[in-house]
Amino acid sequence: MLSRILIAAVSLAFALAAEAGPKVAILAHEPGYYTSLANHAARWLKGEGIDSCVVAPSAMVQPLSSAKVAFAIGFVEPTQTEVAQLTAFVKRGGKLVVFYTASPALANLMGVKVLGYKTAPYPGAWSRMDFDTSALKGCPRSILQTSTVLQCAVPVKGRSWTMANWLDRSGKVTGDAAWIKSDAGYWMTHVFLADGDEACKAQLLAAICGSVDPSLWNEAMFAARERARTEALKALALRQAPRKGEIHAVWDHSGCGLYPGNWKRTIALLKESHVTDVFVNVAGAGFAHYTSSVLPRSKTFSQEGDQLAQCLAAARGSGIRIHAWILCFTATRATPDVMEDFRRKGWRLTDRGGKLTEYLNPSNASVRARIIAAIDEIQSKYKVDGIHLDFVRWYERSEKPKGAADVITRFVAEARGHVRRPCWLTTAVLGKYPSCVASVGQDWESWLAGNLVDYVVPMDYTESSTQFESFLKQHSSVKSHARRTIAGIGVTANESRLDARSVIEQINASRRHGLAGNALFDLDVTLEKQILPYLRMGMW
Repeated sequence: MLSRILIAAVSLAFALAAEAGPKVAILAHEPGYYTSLANHAARWLKGEGIDSCVVAPSAMVQPLSSAKVAFAIGFVEPTQTEVAQLTAFVKRGGKLVVFYTASPALANLMGVKVLGYKTAPYPGAWSRMDFDTSALKGCPRSILQTSTVLQCAVPVKGRSWTMANWLDRSGKVTGDAAWIKSDAGYWMTHVFLADGDEACKAQLLAAICGSVDPSLWNEAMFAARERARTEALKALALRQAPRKGEIHAVWDHSGCGLYPGNWKRTIALLKESHVTDVFVNVAGAGFAHYTSSVLPRSKTFSQEGDQLAQCLAAARGSGIRIHAWILCFTATRATPDVMEDFRRKGWRLTDRGGKLTEYLNPSNASVRARIIAAIDEIQSKYKVDGIHLDFVRWYERSEKPKGAADVITRFVAEARGHVRRPCWLTTAVLGKYPSCVASVGQDWESWLAGNLVDYVVPMDYTESSTQFESFLKQHSSVKSHARRTIAGIGVTANESRLDARSVIEQINASRRHGLAGNALFDLDVTLEKQILPYLRMGMW
């Protein structure tokens, strides 16, 4: 139990530190994952006209002294001092928004009861949050997000109440609270992921801020701004025109489509949006979402079935080309047992400090043979339109041997010999050429020059039009290469978040440089709701 002396001391520190500053503080408990989530929250709030600051717990006294709202992200096991600081903030009238914790101390402060950690009992068990809109003026009716774990909690009678419930993929209410409201603030049983439906997530965070201080945000201003933005965007989209023969690709990172369990619905939407190609993430050195005898079958395969077969069946007759996306020299998505097996075999790379990584050694003949065997297996079992290779590179922070780029080029050449035309061989590559030759061994200009690939897809993920233009100048320096280059646009990438206007501008820039088309990352709710509707108005 926190001592009154400690809380009083913190309150005095607040008083001494109080200066004019942002009215919204976002507290991230570590410099990695939770800080990235905090930065997304700050970006969403900025889009709603709300300034905020992202700080670590060690530096939160000053921001909390001037803030009216504080978002606490990743305080899974807060220290006594951190709880004291947050308690003092609430006692002086601040509203606290707590994400994903089972801390009894924070639960007591917020008036909720924690039930503890829980994993999803079946795929898509927590896929949507439905809100009681009477609980918060201006909040969205629902927010789409698929969460696989929760720190479950329930309201305490007389102190808090459920503001939003989790629903599963079919729309069934699960009985698990998503958001709880109390006099102290708000409590979410997970975190807001940057995986789509970002407009609604931004609206909710802004509505919370507006409920505390209407000068920060109000529903009428939001509605007027949205109407003006939508009308301007529609006008821009309607002025665009399609280009004959252009490639309109999307990356499906999940490998399950937009609506897991319903590939027909995904393909129907993509066809309506004039998408020509889909890179479906179905395999890697450590997993397979298809019926594989070469790679370990994934949890997705066991729960959802053969994703490649389902996708191809749904796409038959649609005119959309389906490419099997394979992660080559990384063990991403591998189970701990598989990762340990790779370690015993000596396949995993270490970084320059000697720490084991999830990347695999391209110099290892057995690693290369495993990927080639998967390529052969996919082509023998499925009528795919292409093989799309990703992570065809060294780990940037690993020690690389002399001739590292030659190792990668020889592997691409070997893959070319196994991908039988008319099946395409495409590769996702880093856009920064030629620096990527030295950094990761990716000499993809030579792959084009030697006809080792049909197309390269540089991941030109940036929000800067100047940076994007510099990528395109390099890609189009050889005109024949430009015609075999599909510029990757980072709609919801780690490096960039783009709205429809920015996507339209980047597509037009790609056209001016004579590129074959574009690939959009990623096939998610943001792409579905905020990008494709405007592209199909004229551009695609």
